[in-house]
Amino acid sequence: MATTGRTAEPTDADAASVLSSATFVRVTAAPTGGSLAAAAMLATACAERDVPYQVRVSRTPASDGPDATHVAIGFEASTTKSTDGAFDADAVLGSDAPNTAFETARELGGSPDPVLAFAGALADGVEPSSAVRDAANVERRPGVGIPTADLATGLAHSTRVVASFSGDEQAAGATLAELDLPAELDESARRRLASAVALDAVDDATAGTPGKATEHAADAVSAVLRPHVTSDGPFETAEGYADVLAALAWDAPGLGTAFALGNLGRSAALDAWRDHAVAAHRAVRSADLSRHRGVVTARVEDAQPTVARLLRDYRSPESAALVVGDRIAALATTDANARDVLGSADESPGGAGTRTLAVTEYDDEDALVSGVREAL
Repeated sequence: MATTGRTAEPTDADAASVLSSATFVRVTAAPTGGSLAAAAMLATACAERDVPYQVRVSRTPASDGPDATHVAIGFEASTTKSTDGAFDADAVLGSDAPNTAFETARELGGSPDPVLAFAGALADGVEPSSAVRDAANVERRPGVGIPTADLATGLAHSTRVVASFSGDEQAAGATLAELDLPAELDESARRRLASAVALDAVDDATAGTPGKATEHAADAVSAVLRPHVTSDGPFETAEGYADVLAALAWDAPGLGTAFALGNLGRSAALDAWRDHAVAAHRAVRSADLSRHRGVVTARVEDAQPTVARLLRDYRSPESAALVVGDRIAALATTDANARDVLGSADESPGGAGTRTLAVTEYDDEDALVSGVREAL
């Protein structure tokens, strides 16, 4: 289906009908783990129908010509309008993308990977649908949701928690040594590990920014405890899988696309995840927060969404965190729609990402910060 002349607003429900008649598909995914997972599921469904496709990860919903069917994932529909008022995307998966893509792929007769869908949902902070849960066949166990069997590596590089050992594998090893865990973890050992990580994260938040930040940290760390496990996934837990997807989507989208499509081994994916985590935790540690009503702001070298999310969850006494880098800004919110907030600030084209974690390009830093503060 060509985009030229299209005036009706596309919705998530359009995706299956649009793709069913496509002869060439371009998928543009926002740089989030869930958008990356959704793009891979749609691409795989195209491949199963012998329809050529192209996947790209972008901070803006780029325009496509009439020779391709274009699906945009992780963008508000309003940001995919071209200057003449027509939509540049034939279908937009703007919210709940991993679950929607899973259902869309099934409607097209495909066999989407339910574990990928499950991890993608977790990466974007949404609940996996009942269909995804049933197909993924996951179970919860005591412990911490990391991607590796090596606990020191997993704890040090997890971007789902900020603790005293975050970003430092030796410090993580020292923490584990104090616990004196058995070589083969039983349920009791996993519970002790989870308790130690939770207490460390809360204590670390108290030392950094006491008060409400401590409450936020207690809530945030609970999401990485009692992880989901399955025998079909590439990593130890679905939470760890989500962590890797999010890292790849931002720092190594080409590798991330190849990995989500099953064309890249886990070793390369883990290398990129570790590099991403080290940079993110370094930024969190060095961030100088300015507090405003409803939001904290920080100037950082790399305004990656992971840093905004971690500051919101483990450092901010407010309900949102904005990190500003060189022409790039990321916003993590609790209740407000992060994409809308960014779209209303600095007359930007709107945020790419999820409702609670989005990124945008900007021209005027002062206008952007003021606009975000006013919107929140």
